[in-house]
Amino acid sequence: MRPALKSALFFGATWILVKLLFYYLNIFQDDIFLPGLINNFFLLTAIAVGLYLEKRREGFGEGSALSDIKNAMVAGAPYALIVSVFLFFYYRDINPDFAQDRLNERMDLLYISMERESFVDSLKMQNQDLNVLNNDEIYQHIREETAGAYSPKTLLTLSLLGLTILGFTYAIFLTVVFRKVLLRDYYKGEN
Repeated sequence: MRPALKSALFFGATWILVKLLFYYLNIFQDDIFLPGLINNFFLLTAIAVGLYLEKRREGFGEGSALSDIKNAMVAGAPYALIVSVFLFFYYRDINPDFAQDRLNERMDLLYISMERESFVDSLKMQNQDLNVLNNDEIYQHIREETAGAYSPKTLLTLSLLGLTILGFTYAIFLTVVFRKVLLRDYYKGEN
């Protein structure tokens, strides 16, 4: 098994354990900021460690920048897939109340806002389909759309897309850092 893939598996499993630990300790359940930062850090670390191990295996100073990006994505893509699939099951089976609580909070704010007729008029101006609906039907329509946005399938798609793009960005960034800063002595002939 390639070292970059081992790195992805290790850091993906570590993030899953951290997320489950937060759940069982009942901390950061209403916050997505800190777990998201930890997730980004583990993605960056998985790519950095994977790229370093691949460079050590093939020989420092060997290979092109494109091969380094490819090697970095060997760590980034599996990490994104592992974490995204875990998040699907986490929000579908382990903690389904999270999405329901966010939906209820959002709908409570909408209900309060809909007491102002000017807000309802602005909704109708933004979406012409709402012109024929009364306030209760508008509320129900928005609730159905919002519930779809909080579904585990949508979260799977968005997290997979986001982590893959972020992983590719990190792969390019770390390739530049490795080649121009950390291992620059091995690439003297390229400059």
